[in-house]
Amino acid sequence: MRVDVAIIGAGTAGAAAAATLAPRASVVLLDRVAPPVWRIGETLPGAARRVLTTLGAWQRFEAAGHGAAPLKVSRWGSDEAVELDAFRDPDGAGWRIDRARFEADLRAGAVARGAILMAPVSVSGLYRGAQGWTVRLEGGDMIMARQIIDAGGRRSQLLRPFGQRRMVMDRLACVYQRLRQRGEADPATYTQSTPEGWWYTALLPDGWRVIGFHGDSDQPVIRALMREGPIAAARRTAGLAQALGELDDGSVSKPQVCAANSAAASSAGQGWLAAGDSAIALDPLSSQGLFNALVTGMEAGESALALLDGDETAMPAHAARTGRIWQAYAGHHATYYGMERRWPDAPFWQRRLGASRAPVALVD
Repeated sequence: MRVDVAIIGAGTAGAAAAATLAPRASVVLLDRVAPPVWRIGETLPGAARRVLTTLGAWQRFEAAGHGAAPLKVSRWGSDEAVELDAFRDPDGAGWRIDRARFEADLRAGAVARGAILMAPVSVSGLYRGAQGWTVRLEGGDMIMARQIIDAGGRRSQLLRPFGQRRMVMDRLACVYQRLRQRGEADPATYTQSTPEGWWYTALLPDGWRVIGFHGDSDQPVIRALMREGPIAAARRTAGLAQALGELDDGSVSKPQVCAANSAAASSAGQGWLAAGDSAIALDPLSSQGLFNALVTGMEAGESALALLDGDETAMPAHAARTGRIWQAYAGHHATYYGMERRWPDAPFWQRRLGASRAPVALVD
């Protein structure tokens, strides 16, 4: 198969890039998973409506019945709960989405625009030559492409041999569980800081509740919560326990852990672009991860189109845009963590409040 652009990763960023490209270029969208499965990370701000409209995805999104997220409640910097409602946001209320449905709809929209979807497939090799790229799939099939977009997520290392470098800023991890909500449920999204990290809980559109604790992966609390489960610990946490309401203990999922650290990578090189978590991975505290994936995916698609038209300035322009996003995010990240001063001697907060915030690792 020969295409203009091969996109590796058909999540939010990859599908957004494919939807941008497909009306004007040949594009194949590759992913290891078909269909998309539920994953933690379900918040979209009201500003996403504009991006989804540009991508031709708004009609499907509106029909999916995702849950509104009109209110956020935070205990951060004090024991007092602070409410933030959507009336203060010029783009209006955001959403708590059905993540699997959302990503399936984005894929379908990209295909409707002309993209070729191949899933499930696994990339076994990536090679760059004088005429472009060869993507080798497990099983032996090959795809020839003029350009590559990596949207494979924060763990992707496909572009390391071709000059991509990644800076990992912290060790944040999330331990989470889901279970069904009973009776009348609180629709607010909650965050609450503790000496060892911070909690998050929200009601999902399907009536389940997600409860997650965020702490550093090298600290004992993460291992302890994997054994006990975050739901039991959340019920012992004053303030948070009241927000959980009545829960169906017979529906509790197994504790799972995922990376949630901040990281930035080079987002453009010779013949390649990166989008979503492959370029910038955001702390879930920002509630901007999915929105960032939409925006950087769309912009990677636009940059790829410009490169196909011979505009060599598109590559540094994409890198500059993602760099500006990262700088703005880093400033907000430092400001918000800096608001919590109650436990200056706790390792979790020392790492975020210290004079030196050097990266944990530079991945060569």
